[in-house]
Amino acid sequence: MSVRSIIQIPTLSLHPVDITTVSQMQAWQYTGIMARYNFSDDPFEQQWVCRPQTGYWQVRDAQHELTGFAVIGTSAQTPGIHYQANAIDVLAGLHPDLIGQRRGYAFIRQVITHAQKLHPSKRLRASIPSMHLAALAVWQRAGFFPEYAVISADNTPFVVLFN
Repeated sequence: MSVRSIIQIPTLSLHPVDITTVSQMQAWQYTGIMARYNFSDDPFEQQWVCRPQTGYWQVRDAQHELTGFAVIGTSAQTPGIHYQANAIDVLAGLHPDLIGQRRGYAFIRQVITHAQKLHPSKRLRASIPSMHLAALAVWQRAGFFPEYAVISADNTPFVVLFN
């Protein structure tokens, strides 16, 4: 099976990102500390996200509704953080309208499962803003442990977690 083929996971499935999906995600507006994850409206950046080597995935539910995105690989790294260990980086973003509905754990577990299928026997790493307590709790519940704290290029404190 090709890495870029569709991988079905119960209730959620991950698919390669396409320009239509990127346009939909560009309309999402995260606020506060999550605003850093808003998608650009720059056509060049939108096309870049669609390239398979960037590691961007769309996450859809059983009704094929777009529920979020995942980034697996170096594109998931936070700018300005000098990582101390070799690992596969993972970033996951739930649709802003679904945040706060207790869907985060199942969403993160599906993204982790997908990343593990793509990179068996590799450690996974997630970089979470330290003030985003809910996200830190979800990643820890999903089996990740904080290893160190760092400051990003824009002076935001982050916690780096590993599975």
